[in-house]
Order: sequence, then C-alpha cells, then structure tokens
Amino acid sequence: MANQEAHTGIAAVGPVPWGAHFCQLYDTVQDMVDVLVPYFRTGLEHNELCHWVTSEHFSAEDARTALGAAYPGLDQAIARGQITILDRRQWYQRNGRFRAEEVVQGWLAHEAEARSSGYAGYRLTGDTLWLEKHDWHEFIEYERLVTEAFGSRRMIALCTYCMGRCGASEVLDIVGTHAFAVARRRGEWHLVESPAIKTAKAELAELNATLAARVDAATAELRELVAYKDALLREVHHRVKNNLQIVSNLLAMKSRGAPEQARRVLAETADRVHAIGAVHEALYETHDARIHLVQRLRTIMERMLASYELQGRVEMDVSGDDLDIPLEGAVAVALIATEMASNAFKHAFPGDRRGRVAVRVAVRPDGWFELDIADDGIGWTPEAARRGSGLAIALALARQVKGRLELDARPGAGVR
Repeated sequence: MANQEAHTGIAAVGPVPWGAHFCQLYDTVQDMVDVLVPYFRTGLEHNELCHWVTSEHFSAEDARTALGAAYPGLDQAIARGQITILDRRQWYQRNGRFRAEEVVQGWLAHEAEARSSGYAGYRLTGDTLWLEKHDWHEFIEYERLVTEAFGSRRMIALCTYCMGRCGASEVLDIVGTHAFAVARRRGEWHLVESPAIKTAKAELAELNATLAARVDAATAELRELVAYKDALLREVHHRVKNNLQIVSNLLAMKSRGAPEQARRVLAETADRVHAIGAVHEALYETHDARIHLVQRLRTIMERMLASYELQGRVEMDVSGDDLDIPLEGAVAVALIATEMASNAFKHAFPGDRRGRVAVRVAVRPDGWFELDIADDGIGWTPEAARRGSGLAIALALARQVKGRLELDARPGAGVR
C-alpha cells in the first residue's frame, strides 16, 4: 500500500498517480479493446479490485471473452469477486435514469470495499456510447465530480468515448474534465493533456527551476562558509603547533646544564609536547579534521628515538591498518604511545643492549581498534611497571577515550 503509483498496463500511458481520472478517445471497438484488456489484466495481476461497465456495442459477454483470452485466470477472479463486468444498465441506469451523485458514491463504496478486503487498489472503466445529447451536460458535470472525489483515493478511472459520437465541442469537454486523454491516430497512440494539467506542469517546472536555483545559491554559500571555516581551523592548528614547538624549544634550553635527572624529566615532557604538536601539524596539513594514526605515530616515534640517542642500536617499527580518528582521540592515543615508548627507551635496553620496539595499529571486527606497543628488552616485573608515572598517565588517557590498557611484562621477556 506504500506505492504511490498505479500501473495502467497501457504502454502509451505507463504508471499514473493513484486517484487519476483519465479517458480514451476511440474510433473502433478494437481500439477500445486494445486499451481496456491490458488495463484490467494489469489490475488483476497487481491484486486490485476491478469493475468494467460496458455498452451495447461491446457487451459484458464480449468483455469477458476478450479479457479471458489475455488473462487465463479470469473465471476464478470473477468467482472470488475480484472483478465485476456489468452492462451499463446495471450501473449507470439502475433505476431507469442516470444520477451522477449516486454513481459517484457507488464507485467510492467499491474503493472502500477494496481497502477493507486487502486489495492493493481499485480500478474501473465505463463506456459512454449510451449517452444521448440531452444527457451530455449532466454527464460532464458527473465527470467533474469524479475528478474531485477520486483524487485522494487509492483508485484509478478510465472513461472511454467513441469519437464518432462526439463533436468538437464534446471533445473539448472530455479533455477538460480528465487529467489526459489517450487516442490512436494513424496507428500510433498519443496523449492529449487538459489545459489545467498543462498549466500545472508548466508552473511546476518553473517552481522546480526556481527551487534548483535557490539550492545552487545556498550550496555555493555553504561551500564558501565551509572553506572559510576550514581556513580558520587550519590557522588555529598551525598556531597551536608553532606554540607547542616554542614550548618544546624552551624545555630543551632549560635542560642544558641541568642535572641528569632533570634533563631526563625535561626531555620526557618535550616528547609529550611534541606528540600533541604532531597531531596539530597533521590537521594543519590536511583539510580533514581527522588524523591518519599510523603516519602520525611514525613521526612521533622517530623523533623520540632520536631524542634518546638510540638510532643504530634500537630498531623502530610502526605499522598497521589504515585508521583516521578525530582530534581528541588522536591526542590521547599519541600521548599513550609516547608514554609507553618512553618506558621502553629508558628501561628496556640498558648499556649497549640492542633491540626492537614495534608499534602496531589493528582495527577489530567490532569497530574498536588496538594500539599494540611491544619491545624485546630486559622486561619488568608487573609490580615495578605499575610504580612508573608513565603507566599512570597512559591509564588515565585510556579511560578518557573509553578504552582499557593491558600490560604483559615479565623479567627477561620484554614488555607488551
């Protein structure tokens, strides 16, 4: 019932909105049959309730024969009440006279029956060959009532008019009271739209063009605002990175001539500052507000290795899955990596011991990711490891990003 269009089954027409009221102008009975048979076959195939009201030149029996040849299950459909084929006297003139309001209410009652019975919709047709000249104005008023009444219903109506019985004035009345007319001319089918429909389509096209122009203008303005915002953000990150670089340089200056312990503390602080600066540097270099984690970690680790003067003795390997994360998470993860690597550089390779520190980023199937930092150094006891301030900082940062930190540390077996 969610579908907003009905399939007419008529190739020249295609789908129409529910509530459509259109007509056929025909010269021969065969022209009429060529439209009505596929029209009703499609309705039956789409589980719609159907009503076909015929005229004397093409009787109810003729209609059953023609439709049965195209739809083998017609007898079963008639038996279960899905389609009713009536002579016009059984519908339009049940009491000997045509009454517009009565006929319209009858159609609406059948549409309500279709909905309550679980049908996908309701389609109908009625031929007008029986009309006499003195009935014409009343019947045209009836057509206007049909258009008004059917518009909000899940039903479609196809009225058929014999061109041999209609003059130019009648044709204008017919086209004016229907959404459109379908007619065969020189062997080809054509659609003739009513003036109201043509006007509505023209107004809709104009409205769509105006709306498209407004959307284009608004989109261009948004692009300018986004570009301006990006430029401002890049400038902010650039200034933050420069300020952090100044802080790092000040720490390096303060460490000169300081005692060994103080120099080490200042160097560790400088590494932390550099880790934050590396993240802001990445944001300055890109238009995106996310950080490629492996690339940034590689930059941070290489600088740390140099600051501890371990090149040539300790191998550094940073690798893993492609992963972009937002600024807040990137700063926290960079600092965690800095603290853990700093512990390895300080304690894992005493004297001239050689070794390796590996940093891995792995995205898990559940959407989380793991940052794995391992060394093959002399190892710690878990108790000694937990007494370090670096681990305490890493634990706090892990909680900040709703993660957890696991430690595997044994004497002589490295730390992971």
